[in-house]
Amino acid sequence: MKGRLLLAVLICLGLVCSNASAAIDDYSPLLTSPNENVILTWNVIETPDVPFSLFWAGQGFWLAEAGSEMSFELLELLDDDVEGILTVGNLTVTANNSEIAQDFALGVWGLTQWMPGLVVKVGDDNRNNLNATAYAAAARLSGNYLNGTMNSRYEVLTVGDSAYDCIVFDYVQDPPLFGEAQQTHLAYEIETGVLVLCNTSYSFGTPYSLVLEVSSLPSASPDLLLLLQIAISVTGVVIVVTIIVLRRR
Repeated sequence: MKGRLLLAVLICLGLVCSNASAAIDDYSPLLTSPNENVILTWNVIETPDVPFSLFWAGQGFWLAEAGSEMSFELLELLDDDVEGILTVGNLTVTANNSEIAQDFALGVWGLTQWMPGLVVKVGDDNRNNLNATAYAAAARLSGNYLNGTMNSRYEVLTVGDSAYDCIVFDYVQDPPLFGEAQQTHLAYEIETGVLVLCNTSYSFGTPYSLVLEVSSLPSASPDLLLLLQIAISVTGVVIVVTIIVLRRR
């Protein structure tokens, strides 16, 4: 009987731990809220002077002004993407993270596509995969569209009045036959996976440049903290009760 009870407790604790690990290895739990959708915002520092098409993310052309704000309301965190409502300049569309990355040049086209976009998964395994994919997309291989040089590093960046622990990517395309090479600098905060800083540019007839700085990052809401406290308390009570029962038998 004692063995069965102990086994049941271990299974329950294992489920709690596995759920916690899944959250850590996937998207940050700070990107979810039980009451309302999380909205990520960025300050638009530099933007194209002419309208650009949101070809992948939806119909229409967007035009924003320097000093304005861009937002992405998170609707659903999927295994392979993030669905949300993007508002930039004159346009609001429902799109996924990968489509936004393609339209805004927040990534690198290649046989292996690297399109991290506005938010990435967190955890060591996911960051290692993100890093490996970045280098594969830029590798000088036949069939890669944007052969170039990719570098990555960990760095603490100061944006506004806040310091962020980030993984940073610097990409420079090899000189193309036409236009100007793409140059893309992206920094993602380690804890949340949110894009902290973006500076990307290229020219294929019409010059394009986009510089974004995060306005603020989501933090643990009181509801989330309360939920975690309850989970920890319940786990502690279960352990204490189990120990008492086992000692009495």
